Amino acid sequence: MVLVYIIIALLLFLVGWGFYLTVGAGKEELKDPIKEHAKMHELGIAHKHDK
Repeated sequence: MVLVYIIIALLLFLVGWGFYLTVGAGKEELKDPIKEHAKMHELGIAHKHDK
């Protein structure tokens, strides 16, 4: 039964940590890959294939 409590606590911790990274102070370090790719498209360097 203790193992079940440990697994539930770990799951809740990971969900809370993910929520913190998404909307908390930790989100400042994360980059949005779609937004970065859109910026590269605006600069015309998103899909360069040099031959």
